[in-house]
Amino acid sequence: MFKKQKKYDLANLEREIHNLTRLVQINGIINSTLDIVRLLTIIMEIIKEIMETEASTLLLYEEETDDLVFKVALGEAGDELVEKYRVKVGQGVAGWTAEMRKPVIVNDAYSDRRFDPEFDKVTGFRTGSILCSPLLYKGKLLGVIQAINPVNRPEFNDDDMRLFNVFAEQVALAVQNAIYFQKAIEEERMRIELESARSVQESLIPDTDMTVGDMRIVARSVPAREIGGEFQRIFRLGDDILAVSLGDIHEKGISGGLHASMVAGSLRAISMIGGKSPLKVVRTLRRAVLDDSNPSARLSIFYGIVDVTGRSVHFSNTGVAYPILLRDGVARYLRLGKIGEAAEDEDKSILVRLQPGDCFLVISDGILNIRNRSGKHLGLKRVMEFLQKDFADPAALVDSLVLFAGDYAGESGRKEDISIIAIKVS
Repeated sequence: MFKKQKKYDLANLEREIHNLTRLVQINGIINSTLDIVRLLTIIMEIIKEIMETEASTLLLYEEETDDLVFKVALGEAGDELVEKYRVKVGQGVAGWTAEMRKPVIVNDAYSDRRFDPEFDKVTGFRTGSILCSPLLYKGKLLGVIQAINPVNRPEFNDDDMRLFNVFAEQVALAVQNAIYFQKAIEEERMRIELESARSVQESLIPDTDMTVGDMRIVARSVPAREIGGEFQRIFRLGDDILAVSLGDIHEKGISGGLHASMVAGSLRAISMIGGKSPLKVVRTLRRAVLDDSNPSARLSIFYGIVDVTGRSVHFSNTGVAYPILLRDGVARYLRLGKIGEAAEDEDKSILVRLQPGDCFLVISDGILNIRNRSGKHLGLKRVMEFLQKDFADPAALVDSLVLFAGDYAGESGRKEDISIIAIKVS
């Protein structure tokens, strides 16, 4: 019995590693072509392989007609569907998914009232089981993807759905990026590319103010005048578990913003599968970046798991973010190893137990590197002294720190993005 369980666990681990590798490949494809059909075909081929199905389809949503249009269909009936057939929102399983904006498993298509057999009649294909998920970007419907008829197993299960939903997020990002760049080609190239890159950068460092349980989480970012490669992400891994990240790929310009978008997408995908282990996520992400086609790729990343019920933050920090704990009016810098060695230390993590009144902060090095008119850096010491003022409200603390940094820079301005994440326990 023990040997069978060990073999089963090993097989699951090998499949998980295989799937994580494919997730990173999908993100690598995002910026590889401006041809949306070619881009999505490659992605769907990868999905068809991972989900191990007879067919897979991708339908894009047209706002003007409220239709779903077959853009990519892989399998023996694929050529008969692409660009020739449309599905009304609400029609069939795909239409139901688009209308309800919910994923669904249908393991006996012909006994499900939502299934529309018309396409089987046209193509001669026999649909048995369907795995369907909406493509959503910031709440906007982009389309629907489907995996049809699992191979070497009777039906889809909840594990298939969990993996498929992660893929759906990656496909949605790929679709949105392709749309951005198609528009860029149609207009003045450099101007539109710059605007698109700025839009990508702003989406990577969104402001956040949310309350979960007795914790309030506030994040604020101020981009520099030059487009850069900094990003932050805060998202749920469960009802009372959140992932908090702040990263930088140390690359400026349009390529920096786009590469940051790719890395941020990979991070979210990896987190959805292995997100409760900071070390596992950081190691997987860094391997993916280092194995990327760009030989000069660099990545600094802070990644933490916030347990709201347990009042804790478990994090790994392999970069230039600075975690600080404010407790009883005293600021403490939580470093891994000796000062200056945090960026190279990939094998450690810290678990911080928070108390009522504590405030846990993560600040980017862009704040510390700000220079005044005399050329002096703001530095960690000045920042920590400032943080020891009495800030009962985390939003006021974050906003005040941004203003403090701006006042210190004065007319000289900033050359780096600055980001701040504050987690306050009431």
